[in-house]
Amino acid sequence: MCSINEENLPVDTMVATPKLLFKDAVCRRCRILKAQVLLRKTDPYCRDCFMKYAVHKFRSTIGKARALQHNDRVLLAYSGGLSSGSMIHLIKQGLEASDSNKMKLIIKPSLLYIDEGEILNLSKEDRKANADFVLEYAKRNCLDVYMCSLEFSLAADISGVKLQMNSYEVEPSIYASQLERLFGSVKSLTAKEDLLQRLKQRLITLLATHLNYSKVFLGPSATRLAGQLLSAVGQGRGAQIAQEIGFADSRTGVVFLRPMREFVDKEVAYLAHFLEVDSLSLPTLSSKLGPTASIGRLTEEFVVTLQANFPATISTLFRTSDKLKPNVGVDRSSSEFKDDSRCLLCLSAIEQSPLCSASTARSISQTISRSGPSGFKDVESEPQSTNVQQQLKACDANCSNPGKQCCKTMDVGANEKDWGVVLCYGCRVTMEDVKTPELVPINLQEELRLRSRRQMMRQSVEQFLL
Repeated sequence: MCSINEENLPVDTMVATPKLLFKDAVCRRCRILKAQVLLRKTDPYCRDCFMKYAVHKFRSTIGKARALQHNDRVLLAYSGGLSSGSMIHLIKQGLEASDSNKMKLIIKPSLLYIDEGEILNLSKEDRKANADFVLEYAKRNCLDVYMCSLEFSLAADISGVKLQMNSYEVEPSIYASQLERLFGSVKSLTAKEDLLQRLKQRLITLLATHLNYSKVFLGPSATRLAGQLLSAVGQGRGAQIAQEIGFADSRTGVVFLRPMREFVDKEVAYLAHFLEVDSLSLPTLSSKLGPTASIGRLTEEFVVTLQANFPATISTLFRTSDKLKPNVGVDRSSSEFKDDSRCLLCLSAIEQSPLCSASTARSISQTISRSGPSGFKDVESEPQSTNVQQQLKACDANCSNPGKQCCKTMDVGANEKDWGVVLCYGCRVTMEDVKTPELVPINLQEELRLRSRRQMMRQSVEQFLL
């Protein structure tokens, strides 16, 4: 084991990469034209060579994964930012490729825009103006655009979703107040950001399935994904990194692809400038807040600061994450998908924690800390099955009494303790402030009750097994 301390390291061990004097620098690729772009502090490129480099990186990211087939219907998730806008321009160039040295992309793309104005406290006029910008952007690029509001992510199925094509009108919805109360019940900004990501994923999956799109392109850059990698570890989602950060994510049945995952923010900015990409400035949940407002903001700030002095930071993180593999049974096509081992929010595998685990220790510590000094001696460390055992006793009492209804047929109300039955550890942390399950979609409430009953039945059956 290494026993070298920081004070014993040589002075030049951690030296920032020296910056190239950019004035009068010549492109490192063609060796002729004057450089207009400086990457990684030491690599100057002219405009033409940078565009060739960017196009090659984009197409190789898609090609080496072998994720696309000819005439695939692809939904392009567009947020209005530079990264997703640059992605659309690069796809459009691939569709119109006339150079014999470049293989033409043969896909059928359409845009998808999710209006998040309801939780961002935007006025109806601002939401309509943002939608008009997206409509004009899609028209200039000769693409159809599907538009939907985030509140419809709480709908039970596609019949309750209002999807608009090549037009958008902001209309009141029965799910708007439910979405507002759901986010209002979540106290921490970290949990709100994670909940927003899960609801968007759920809505996109619902729409893509309805529109018969098997693949969806997302536009997060390498800088953003590197911050998500570290924040995923901090939020207890380490087992899900392969899906959260990797090029392809097929947990929901619809394949989410991230073709911009090799581009850092600086490369995206240059690319958007040269392609003349128009962007839409939208606030986020963490706008005008400091870097310590949430785990996501903190980790991204850390990565960006480190990347400024050490350009290999993000690539090192990505090389590490690419070596991670998903857990057995994560694939939706596996036979285990239909059982109770899936998280209802992120559809990841729910790991069965033993009695002595980090999850149990956290739960005991949280219970003790919330009880206060006066209630410390009244706190007992009970296993997670205590609640189920109590329900079993109540069930037996009801079933033995002819005047009462059996718990297997009556509508058992769920409470916040039942989230452990249907959610993975990371989603339980996100939803621990949501004390009312009625705020989540109705089909998730039904699944919560169904799984709770199944667990009660398993506990009762186990008593008779030899």
